[in-house]
Amino acid sequence: MERWKQNLEVRSISLLSIKVSKNIYNYEANITDPNQEVYVFLHGFLGSSHDFDRVTDESNFQWLKLNLLGFGENRNQDVDHADFVQTNQINELESIFAKLKLTKMNLVGYSMGGRIAIAYALKYQSRLNKLILESTTAGIENSQARKIRQDHDAKLAEKVLKFGMEKFIVDWENMPLFKTQKDVNDTSFMFMHNQRLHQNNNNVAYSLLKMGTGSQPNYWPTISNLGGLKVYIIVGAKDSKFVQIGERLSQHINNSQIFIVENAGHNVHFELPEAFNKIIIQ
Repeated sequence: MERWKQNLEVRSISLLSIKVSKNIYNYEANITDPNQEVYVFLHGFLGSSHDFDRVTDESNFQWLKLNLLGFGENRNQDVDHADFVQTNQINELESIFAKLKLTKMNLVGYSMGGRIAIAYALKYQSRLNKLILESTTAGIENSQARKIRQDHDAKLAEKVLKFGMEKFIVDWENMPLFKTQKDVNDTSFMFMHNQRLHQNNNNVAYSLLKMGTGSQPNYWPTISNLGGLKVYIIVGAKDSKFVQIGERLSQHINNSQIFIVENAGHNVHFELPEAFNKIIIQ
């Protein structure tokens, strides 16, 4: 067993794979009837399909957990740098969903996965039954701020390529945004830590460069187009930055609901999976 999986309990769900263009996507699924509701989970930066294990293991709904391009169980393939561009990723996701014949999707996106979910929903809204956005944003409106973020992400990418994942992850996990994740039990946190350490350096770097928050399109001017869709916005009360962003998203999207979860930080589904589950099944 690989070292990054050592703290993961043995589970009966098998890893499956599907090829789209030249990229292979590994995923886990519990789907008996694709014509009924399926919750589709998109993880965050440095994550994998396993990020939502604590949510799906006790669930009674159908689900699909993807490893996003170049991450998690997909980390062993060096992805063409251009493929990380967000517009390409949402088109490849649509190809996956079409191949799996999913017709009633509840799309759940966390952080980076949430940004991808917004982009997907704006293009393929009719494919969705519900959109669930956790600790995410519609982009950066100000062009100067966007350029500053691009430069910041470029420096992070350079650090990954120059020094490797270990130093990068130490600095990453000490960011205030992720401080509350260390309050989760040691076994779960160490699994998350080891998973981050064993990502693919090149894929991490080029994901930052090609689809970081500064590089993605600014969707604030069009986010209101999701008003005809059932949208849940989930944030942790301890994550003040994304509480503000979540409230703004809620103001822009008619009929959306915002859920501010007490005693949780940026990663609500990891820190408080039971509370997260109760929200998404409403």
